[in-house]
Amino acid sequence: MASIRDKNSPKTGLASAMLTFSILLLSTGMIESKPFDIGSILTKTLPAIIDGLYSEDTIELFGRACQYKRIPYIKRLELHYRAEVRCLGWTPIVGKARDHRNPTNAEQGAIKDFARQALAQGLITEEESKPWLSR
Repeated sequence: MASIRDKNSPKTGLASAMLTFSILLLSTGMIESKPFDIGSILTKTLPAIIDGLYSEDTIELFGRACQYKRIPYIKRLELHYRAEVRCLGWTPIVGKARDHRNPTNAEQGAIKDFARQALAQGLITEEESKPWLSR
């Protein structure tokens, strides 16, 4: 009489695992492998990543169209941001912020710096600057 084996027995599972491992081990000799080239990976992916982190756009400050620019950079192996805000056609003031780990904080820091300079030069009132300086 033939005996029926339980498919869930540990011996069957071990034999199946050993067979699978043996097939994989033998097949690796037939597969042609290429050396790992980190340089090619970085040259293909790094520009796309940096393009996604760089930002330049128009915002409205004090009723005028202004431009901001956010630029990522590496400092002590960490990603940091610097930002600039300009209102061309109104004033030559450039609001700047550096050493921020958060891109939004870099932009807000540049806006604060711009508002401080505009207030100091008398281009805006203290009342107009409060919403931007209190952030």
